[in-house]
Amino acid sequence: MAPELLRDPDTLIDRVLSKLGARIVLGTPLGIGKPNALLNALYRRARADRGIELDIITALSLNPPRGKSELEERFYAPIRKRVWGDYPRLDYLDDMDARKLPSNVRVIEFYCRAGAILGNPSAQQNYISSNYSHVARDMMSRGVNLVMQAVSARDGSKGARYSLSGNPDVTLMLLPMLEKSNRNYLAVAQVNRQLPWFGHAAELKADRAHFVLDDPRFDHAPFAVPHEPVDDVAWAIGLRSAALVKDGGTLQVGIGALGDAACHALLVRDQNNDTFGRMLDALGRDPLASELGGDGVFQEGLYVASELISNPLFALFEAGIVRRRVHEDELLQERALGGDSVDDGTCIQGAFFVGPADFYRRLSALPDEQRELVDMNSVGEVNRIYTHYKLEHLQRRHARFINMTLKINLLGAATSDQLEDGKVLSGVGGQSDFVNMAHQLPDGRSILLLRASSSRAGKLESNIVWQYGHTTVPRHMRDVFLTEYGIADLRGKTDRECIEALLAIADSRLQESLLSEAKRAKKVPEDATIPERHKNNTPERIRAALKPYRGEVLPDLPFGSDLTDAEWKLAGRLKKIAAAAGGGDRVALARAMARPVSADRPDVRAALQHLQLDRPSGAKEQLFARLVRASFAL
Repeated sequence: MAPELLRDPDTLIDRVLSKLGARIVLGTPLGIGKPNALLNALYRRARADRGIELDIITALSLNPPRGKSELEERFYAPIRKRVWGDYPRLDYLDDMDARKLPSNVRVIEFYCRAGAILGNPSAQQNYISSNYSHVARDMMSRGVNLVMQAVSARDGSKGARYSLSGNPDVTLMLLPMLEKSNRNYLAVAQVNRQLPWFGHAAELKADRAHFVLDDPRFDHAPFAVPHEPVDDVAWAIGLRSAALVKDGGTLQVGIGALGDAACHALLVRDQNNDTFGRMLDALGRDPLASELGGDGVFQEGLYVASELISNPLFALFEAGIVRRRVHEDELLQERALGGDSVDDGTCIQGAFFVGPADFYRRLSALPDEQRELVDMNSVGEVNRIYTHYKLEHLQRRHARFINMTLKINLLGAATSDQLEDGKVLSGVGGQSDFVNMAHQLPDGRSILLLRASSSRAGKLESNIVWQYGHTTVPRHMRDVFLTEYGIADLRGKTDRECIEALLAIADSRLQESLLSEAKRAKKVPEDATIPERHKNNTPERIRAALKPYRGEVLPDLPFGSDLTDAEWKLAGRLKKIAAAAGGGDRVALARAMARPVSADRPDVRAALQHLQLDRPSGAKEQLFARLVRASFAL
């Protein structure tokens, strides 16, 4: 049966409430798959009518940023207008951030913006820890009776065709569960013709939706997520990880600066191979790289099976590095691996995509023959292999699952989603799924990337620790860990061997204290020492090794950004001001305030203009302008 087409969100919500009643458990996708107009209409109705009980189960809710201070808001205001001009804000997210959600509404997220809910009791209490591939199951157990999603649309010979676009992830798993149940439910779509179209599994048969909201008023650009700058540490990590990828293999990469660095390093490896080799030599080659990966150009090419299809991964596809095709038939796949020429197939399988504005434009502009090589599918298909194990084994040969972590202990357990006091930073997402797959596939490897150290409130601390009060990946699932200083293969290693391998890639300023902890626990001999060859793990060495290549070969923004380089630098300076004023180094701030950089300097003048402080009026604006000028001296 064809869905009922409507043009007014409030009318559609009337239909939903009349069919489902006042108890709504809504499942809606993460990221750009949210139907903002419908979500706002439903939430506003519940906010006005406390007789409606609404649970919103989702992840990665996105709104353009607002400043937490007047100075910060001055920074964001012009960027919001330029980057997110027509994006409709999510009302429930604004109220959740402001701690103003009504008592009859709960927002239950399984993954959130990194660090966004640290100080939010309601969001912390309503976080649900769930593997990405288990989310549909968990939604069912919570009584989901309404599914709402943004879809792309194309005109077909028999009417409109709909695509789940960048978010088939959970919906493709959830709809069959609801269809097989006896539950009274509704599936609702909101057309957004600015979402890129994808076919294969992502095409949604019209009869699976009960209602469709379709009006050009609600078309808008997908939420842009700007790339962040890549620093020396990230480049060292990215280069080392690129040498662990085997030609002809399978690739998955997580999001963020470390993922950007890894993907760009793969481009350099293929397109500027001599330079890639020299950079590895400068950093210090690791013998594990030649054993697990390689440093040559890609003769066979790669296949991507990654829940997230990011802009950097897509760039590898555009560059022709991602070109190894797989087939959804065991015999065809075996023939392809045997060297036979087999037509069709796909090069990329993903469950969702998110990225900068230019990424969405390039996805939309793909020629059809290239579009057919991209299989947007359910997270159950991407993040699991046990449903079709033999086929997945043939497809995902030499899989390298490259993800990021925050802390690892010396026995190999990793912490990626939560602080030890229980506060959630982001979520498990698919990390556990990918680590499990790495151990299930005979030649698969999990590679967790980690900055060896970090600074908190001006104090240096190691991200390799003796123990930590929370674990995302347990020690018995340990595999490959990688910092800017090297690679540690912990698979099959004893506890002592794990400790020695991780000390070898730790920051040298912190190695001795870590070794002392291990000795205290009797996990290494009392006479154990740090080998001399590992005592030069310092930021200065990394900086010197990469200095000849920074800029043209290793730029700050290898995949561009919706924010300019000047805006990123200004953001960093504003963070310095906030950190210093908050107790980081008030003496340095006072010294800089006493002798601020001249407002006539071109970069200072540009920063003041961005903040509308080039002509300060009144004592407050004059103070702000002086703070900004001082930030150039910090």
